[in-house]
Amino acid sequence: MTEVKKRTGIWLDYKEAFVIPLFDEMEGKPVIRHIESEIDTGVAKGGIAPKVPYGPQGGVSEREMLDRRKHQEKVYFEKILKEIDPVTDELFIFGPAEAKLGLKKAIDQIKHYHPVIVELRTSNKLTRNQMVAEVRKFFTER
Repeated sequence: MTEVKKRTGIWLDYKEAFVIPLFDEMEGKPVIRHIESEIDTGVAKGGIAPKVPYGPQGGVSEREMLDRRKHQEKVYFEKILKEIDPVTDELFIFGPAEAKLGLKKAIDQIKHYHPVIVELRTSNKLTRNQMVAEVRKFFTER
């Protein structure tokens, strides 16, 4: 008797992610988990006014901003990994942005659990029903 593989699709960008486990279906509909990213996508603004007229102005450090963004991305990917760890055997990751590549790196760094990433695919913004249909279609055509 062969073991049934637990398959999950993840649609994500830097604003939000939708985790769609096909093995967790009730009444024919999978339980979709929505995760907000809380990643600051703003531009460095402001600074500190000089104490003397025409003096040097203190600014917002670009390095600090990039470090903060990296940390926020790491937290976001960890939230997604908590939803799939350790219940998923195969992953289909899709979405419009480069966030899927960051998630792949985070998955590659897991030491205790290694789901197989079957495919990374570029996709447009989809409705929830379209996401579920895309995940089902992908795994049935395999």
